[in-house]
Amino acid sequence: MINSSIKNKFIRMKTKILLAVAAIVILSGCNNSKSKSAAKTVDAFYKNYTGPFEAADKTLLSAELTALINKAIVLENESAAELKAANSTDKPAMIEGDIFTSLYESYTSYKVGRVKTDGNQATVRVEFTNNREGNIVWTDEVNLVKENEVWKIDNVRYRMKNAPNDNLKEILAVFLAPASVKIVN
Repeated sequence: MINSSIKNKFIRMKTKILLAVAAIVILSGCNNSKSKSAAKTVDAFYKNYTGPFEAADKTLLSAELTALINKAIVLENESAAELKAANSTDKPAMIEGDIFTSLYESYTSYKVGRVKTDGNQATVRVEFTNNREGNIVWTDEVNLVKENEVWKIDNVRYRMKNAPNDNLKEILAVFLAPASVKIVN
């Protein structure tokens, strides 16, 4: 009788351990698929992005980032129209260079790196190369948010020395409101 009781406890304990291991494996797989999904969004964006920022695929961008980009486009168009109406030869307000990477001249190739997810936020490290003028290599961090269960690019944190600002949203905020406070996101 005692042996049977011990044997049953051992079987129950063994079953609980197996269930716990199975749960860990399943949950690890879910996090891995989240990472892969975030990485796929970043890869899809940079694979097709050739600039200018106005032509970026907004279906891969967060609602907040899309709104900032749309406001910047409106400001650029209004500035150009005002100068044209005034027959001015001044340069209109505009964002120049690549704002989706640290380097003004943009990239010639990229490699998606480490992905870190935390709930509905993810950070993807991307190594960029520009070999047009030498061989410049740098890494930026792309921040993503989940909107309607889909990963969307929300910001790019510039990690290259001498980058004009800290991140993409800051560039847009400064352009839209020069006296604005630095955005930390």
